Amino acid sequence: MKGGSVNRDELRSALDLDAALTPTDASHLSISTSEKSSPSITSATALVVDEWGMRRGRELLAEYPQRLNPRTSAEELADFHTAAFDPDPQLSPSCEDSHRRSFVEELLNSPDYQSLHTLTRLDDTSSTLAALSFAEQFHNLEKEEKAHRERDAIDREMAILRAVGRAVRLASAEVEECRETSSALGMGAGMPGSNDPAAIARMFRRVRNDPVLRRICERAGRYRRLAQAQQRRKTRHGFDEVIGVEPSGDLSAILPHELVRLTMPEWELLSLRRLIEHEMLARAYQGHERVACGPIVIAVDESGSMLGEKVETAKALALALAWIARRQRRWCALVAYSGDTGERVLALPPTRWDETVLMDWLDGFIGGGSSIDVPVRELPRIFGELKAPPGRTDVVFVTDGICRIPEEVRSAFIAWKVQSKARLISLIIRTQPGDLEWVSDEVHLVSSLEIGEGGVERVLSL
Repeated sequence: MKGGSVNRDELRSALDLDAALTPTDASHLSISTSEKSSPSITSATALVVDEWGMRRGRELLAEYPQRLNPRTSAEELADFHTAAFDPDPQLSPSCEDSHRRSFVEELLNSPDYQSLHTLTRLDDTSSTLAALSFAEQFHNLEKEEKAHRERDAIDREMAILRAVGRAVRLASAEVEECRETSSALGMGAGMPGSNDPAAIARMFRRVRNDPVLRRICERAGRYRRLAQAQQRRKTRHGFDEVIGVEPSGDLSAILPHELVRLTMPEWELLSLRRLIEHEMLARAYQGHERVACGPIVIAVDESGSMLGEKVETAKALALALAWIARRQRRWCALVAYSGDTGERVLALPPTRWDETVLMDWLDGFIGGGSSIDVPVRELPRIFGELKAPPGRTDVVFVTDGICRIPEEVRSAFIAWKVQSKARLISLIIRTQPGDLEWVSDEVHLVSSLEIGEGGVERVLSL
């Protein structure tokens, strides 16, 4: 070191950069290299699953023993439930079961799975249904591969892809059915009870094991979609609020600058053409729906002649009307009636419904009959016993009978209608109105209760 400066050799010597590794250092380096190159510990699951996910796997194994293959493990169910439930499922670096890891990896890469995942993530009920479908198809794949052991790698990969496709299709159908059933029975997204997965699971198990309930819920879904369209149409053509501009040929709504052009010779012909072709700019209006605050009452004829498809369709229509009532925050009552042989009544508040009692009402059937198979005589009493809230009341009768109503009963019913501000709409299937014509505000004779019948569309527009 001269004159306070340090040359390159002196700096290297001072920092001991030229020193050889000691045996201890070399040994340490050797151990570190060995540790880095050693294989990672294998996992029992194909995905990264937390403790809650493992617990759900064990619970599903205990809860669905009849549906699952006897060889299904809790780790498999944890994998499949995590794949459906977690927002961003991650593969483990390695898995003890390489076959399951390949299946799960193909599942995560499937475009159909990505679509299904938007419905199942963070939804335990839907994820459970999807996990069970995934597990069923995974074990079906194992059986198929045992029967074809001579397959090469490409054949095995194609078999996995087919199994994944079947699993996703079946899971999607089951999840969609569960969502439709939940909506029909008042537990759909955003409804009271929609955050109770245990109740939804119990309800869905009962519906899927009961053919009558299943058919009613399927039909109710179709009615509900028509009701949604009918409810939107009620407010579309009002004139309460300007919401924008749209092309139109309505002179009353045309914007002022478009009207001015009609008076200008150079623009007159072009403006007239645009007016005739509904291309002139006009105000777009929207109406505000005036929702009644009174109840909706649906009475379904349960006489013997209604047994089968007719009463199932009538109850599906009643469910759709109950959906309308809840949407409008109205109290609702379902009345099953069969002349002098009894009645079954269920009140449905705008808050959460008792889905078990509702399913019991849908599943029941009186099967009696008389000359009055709708509760004209008893409805005022029923209405009072249920303590229905006051307000404009909509009453819907669904029957296939020709009613004979005594004069005194008719007069009492009409007086009750005036007092309760009630309006009666009667849907009469394949017969004549009889005396219902004298007590009804509207009578619709229908060949069936299928979508497309004018009377059905009328009541769904309440």
